[in-house]
Amino acid sequence: MLKSRRDVLIILVLITLNFAAFLPSMSGGFLWDDRLLITENPLLLGPDFLKSFLVSPFGGFLGKDENSMRLEKANQFYRPLSSLSYWIDFKIWGLNPAAFHLTNILIHITNVILLFLILLNLGLNRLASSVGAVLFSVFPLHFENVSWISGRTDLLSFLFVGISVLFFVRFLKRNRWAPLLFSTFFYFLSLLAKENAIFLPAIYFLILYMRKSRLREWLLPMVPFAAGFGFWFVLRAIVLSSTVFQSSGRSVFDFLASLGFYVFKTLLPFRLVFTVDSGTVFQNLFFLSAGILSMMLFVFSLIRLIMKKRAFEHESLIVSAFFLSLLPAVIIIFSQATVSLLAWRFLYLSSAVVMYYLAYFLVTRIKAKRIGLGILICICLLYGAEIYPKNRAFGQSEKDFWLNMKNPEKENILARYNIGLHTLSQDEEKALLIFREILSLRDHPLHSRFEERIFEELAAYYTFRKDLEKAEEYFNRLLRMRPSQSQHFYVTYASFLAQSGRIEEGKKIIADMLRLFPENHLVLLHAAKFYIVLEDYPRAIELLNRDYKLFPTEEIRTLLKKIGDVLQRDTLPPVPPPGP
Repeated sequence: MLKSRRDVLIILVLITLNFAAFLPSMSGGFLWDDRLLITENPLLLGPDFLKSFLVSPFGGFLGKDENSMRLEKANQFYRPLSSLSYWIDFKIWGLNPAAFHLTNILIHITNVILLFLILLNLGLNRLASSVGAVLFSVFPLHFENVSWISGRTDLLSFLFVGISVLFFVRFLKRNRWAPLLFSTFFYFLSLLAKENAIFLPAIYFLILYMRKSRLREWLLPMVPFAAGFGFWFVLRAIVLSSTVFQSSGRSVFDFLASLGFYVFKTLLPFRLVFTVDSGTVFQNLFFLSAGILSMMLFVFSLIRLIMKKRAFEHESLIVSAFFLSLLPAVIIIFSQATVSLLAWRFLYLSSAVVMYYLAYFLVTRIKAKRIGLGILICICLLYGAEIYPKNRAFGQSEKDFWLNMKNPEKENILARYNIGLHTLSQDEEKALLIFREILSLRDHPLHSRFEERIFEELAAYYTFRKDLEKAEEYFNRLLRMRPSQSQHFYVTYASFLAQSGRIEEGKKIIADMLRLFPENHLVLLHAAKFYIVLEDYPRAIELLNRDYKLFPTEEIRTLLKKIGDVLQRDTLPPVPPPGP
């Protein structure tokens, strides 16, 4: 792959550049989804991870009983290789967030090197390939992928996509089946990391269609990829039981507006906020118009390729590849399973196509080399000025990350919700103002979901503060909204009832929850906390030991130690043996 010492030197420069750009994020802690996927993930922290990660949803099961598994299979994703990467970090470093951040940086650096090699193999000269890799290194939209630990899914998917592309290029050059089968295998692995490369075989098909004249020459090589996709699809369906698609209710116009927004921000990735507010994107006429034009361009490019028009064939293929890599990021708005309908991290793969063409155009097509290089230097400086402050922001504690956001009103509804949560304990009035502003967004596509979340958090907050009158107000609001509530609601409501003198009613709710979810980590944990409040320590110890046998986490041992200190005796269970 590397043909000279210059290539090695270029790679060393790329490594240095990426460390300089992303090292500030290493001082940050676990943030947002990192708790669900890592620090509070009983599957990851337990001894049986390797036995079950291939048959578990992303984030693992919080319960081993039938009802818990049924609920979680309907609401999660299937990304076992991403879970495996977190487990490897945990086994090597423990819960040290710096190590998890470093892994993200190293995967990104590997992807940059892969892109450099891909560009060389696609026929770009060394300068253009280097430029493409540099631009990809500091592309502003990548801050979420690299600096946020949970953004790793796209990094891992791209890693396997890059290897798949290299093998596919080798297949094109040698016309042998071994590279094609390896390409298929790594495509399959990319789907196990994240499903955003699902249309990669369609790009391969277009390339074969343009290069080959006979039907069998561009259809037969697609058979292994179809088999790889089919195997992944069946495996995913078995694990998640996802036979029915749950729609978010988004429209075709929302789809087009999202497409236009992504295209616009990929071309002009500046003045970025940390999150994307889907509500303002869906309602934006400019993005809708840009989406319609983008879709027309995509269709026009496909038609030109199908008709094998030689004029602008290269550009038509690039445009088609860009939109095919972008489509999964846009289609996700139709799924009810996601909260962040739009996000920068979804564009990691498609941005590589843009960086390829930008390097190709400015280095190869512009005859005045100094002008092209001057433009590239300006772009790199602008990219660096945009991404570096974002990386530094991720190098904070979770609380500081949310509270130090300069323009929270421009962030999406989920970010503002988190800002409100972290403000609540230190400035209740300000937090309530943030929550009221969120609740006023009645036309927002996620309004009803966050209305419930806010009421649940405020009910729990006031229950903890023993302000039972205010807690009851929010519990009643939730009960008026719908008769059936979340697990979080019921365990908190039980504590509220106990503090209100209705202890037997609280016990009944806890008993009902334990009957429905007898092997659920959160139910067992909160039930134990309920009995700790009642000072029924034997019952609390029994529940914590049951939970520890299923999900041996450090939090349970900490609670048992506190009970032991109160009772002045040892209540700790033995530490389970490590997993295989």
